[in-house]
Amino acid sequence: MKRSTKISVEMHKLLIEKRMDGFSVVEARNASLNVEQDTQNLDEARKKIYRQIWQYQQKGWLRSEGEGRHKKYFQTEQFRNLQVTPRKKAAYANSAKESTSDYSVLLHECNEYKGELEIVLGEIEEYQSLKSRFPELECKLAPLLQQAKERSAHLLGKMNGLTNVLKTLSGDCQPC
Repeated sequence: MKRSTKISVEMHKLLIEKRMDGFSVVEARNASLNVEQDTQNLDEARKKIYRQIWQYQQKGWLRSEGEGRHKKYFQTEQFRNLQVTPRKKAAYANSAKESTSDYSVLLHECNEYKGELEIVLGEIEEYQSLKSRFPELECKLAPLLQQAKERSAHLLGKMNGLTNVLKTLSGDCQPC
């Protein structure tokens, strides 16, 4: 009896259950997001799928045709002859819990947002100054000013969220 090869749950669902063959990285990412029903960053999901595809290519389980965005991946006979089972997710759940215990990354992110917000506020000031100095440019500056205001609101929201979480975690007022 052959020993089964364990592969990631996502790739098992895509390659075995959905029988994907002749797919691009983006198609695999989209199918993976549909299966997982997870609201993760599209770019991160694409990178995760690509890393797995690349590993499978190195093992000779997938081959590619085409280049760039037109590259398609196909299952090889070697992969079709394998007996594969999905890896258990329990190992991933434990490592995820361990990695989230370091919250210093949140403080770092909050400080990054603060710096970005200061830049956007400077941008807003400059657009307002230009608008008053050159009234004829108002129709061209108005959309830029509006976009900058929206970015500042978005960044302020992120900062407030992180600040509230950091306050909750530390128990005392720890601003960014």
